[in-house]
Amino acid sequence: MRGRLAGVVLTGIMLVVSLSLANVAVFGGNGPGKQLEATVPIEDAEWTVMLYLDADNNLEPYGLTDLAEMEVVGSVDGVNVVVLMDTYTAIAGTHWYVMDGPNESHIELVDGVYLNTCDCELIAGGCPGELNMGDPATLEYFVGTTMDKAPASHYMIDLWDHGGGWYGLCTDDTGDDEGVRDSLSLDEMANGIDAALPDGVRLDIVASDACFMGTIEVAYECRNIGDYMVASVTTVPGYGWDYTMFLNYMHLLPDKNPDAVCDAAVNAYVDSYEIYCAGAGIGGFPYVSCSKMVLSEFDALVGVDEDIGVDELSDKLLELVADYSYRGAIESAESRTPQIEFKGEIFPFADLGSLLLLLGEKIPEISPLTEATFELLSAAVPYWRSITTEGGAEACINTYGISIYFTQSVEKYRDYYGAEERGIDFALDTNWDEFLDLFCMD
Repeated sequence: MRGRLAGVVLTGIMLVVSLSLANVAVFGGNGPGKQLEATVPIEDAEWTVMLYLDADNNLEPYGLTDLAEMEVVGSVDGVNVVVLMDTYTAIAGTHWYVMDGPNESHIELVDGVYLNTCDCELIAGGCPGELNMGDPATLEYFVGTTMDKAPASHYMIDLWDHGGGWYGLCTDDTGDDEGVRDSLSLDEMANGIDAALPDGVRLDIVASDACFMGTIEVAYECRNIGDYMVASVTTVPGYGWDYTMFLNYMHLLPDKNPDAVCDAAVNAYVDSYEIYCAGAGIGGFPYVSCSKMVLSEFDALVGVDEDIGVDELSDKLLELVADYSYRGAIESAESRTPQIEFKGEIFPFADLGSLLLLLGEKIPEISPLTEATFELLSAAVPYWRSITTEGGAEACINTYGISIYFTQSVEKYRDYYGAEERGIDFALDTNWDEFLDLFCMD
């Protein structure tokens, strides 16, 4: 899974990589590689899809596989695909790859050694060396350089790696100059992207091929840098997205507008795992789910200083939890909410839609608030899908497509969630962290 742990089956994945990466003219052994004739990005492109592929950790084999999946389709039909990829041990340094036409390859496994042909000269004037993908300056460099070298009418970024909701994403195991492991906090992620965007420009889609990023905290953090978000409320299997399927779905769209591209991403992700499960639905992937979120709706859903929204709910719960006669109802609502968690609440998230419905049911006096807020949620998360059983029954995770940080356990509650230096906009702008603090400590 792409939480903090990944069940990497190295032998099988290496076989997939070796079969997928064929017919590449490459030099340089386990190093940066010799620059061959570079791919040229599509001029006047409709879309540039930007892959921030951080495989400098135990997800490295999956990163190599996903790069090969992109290469099957390549940059065609007005869609540029540009990748910045960092591996752990396979290839020295961090490298740029621009997808050419179908079936171009950049990396080949020969006699146990990865041979690499990158497009660093074309994109950056040379190989940038070993970059820390957990540094917001690297993300800023990636977005700014890509938009400069591969301009388009629409932009999508896909942040690829481990994820943990408000805890952050993109863990780089070789990290900073001292080799200290690093990762992007939500604040660093949003600021890194924002710093690269020209004045008045937003990304069309902010996507995450990483665990647990479909949270209200993440979406609210991204509200000023993008129009849509695509993410999973659950763990993402090591295989991640099927990029061949996603790019094919995207190319088949009669109108590649951002809303439709988001739907294509959601559908490709879930359809790919239904194929893995050979029609058996849940099979070996019981927690596959993906959501499209409309980021312009999140100011209303959070509703800072408004009469409806999650901020107002935070205020009400903060009042009620001080009265022990209500505590049982809140505990019951939380315990009956599908707990979207991993490894015994290392990442304790509750499904927000289910929570709103259960709180309204158990505390009738706040039901007008929870019902109105649920309507706002429906506008913010208009489309999501989850793996279901073969007969089409409910998925194991009964989700409304978005989660929120919530735990009853004082041992699992992290008080730095609301710390100013952590910079999580949702926690700083609402009283949700104050409610959790009182709820867990009372």
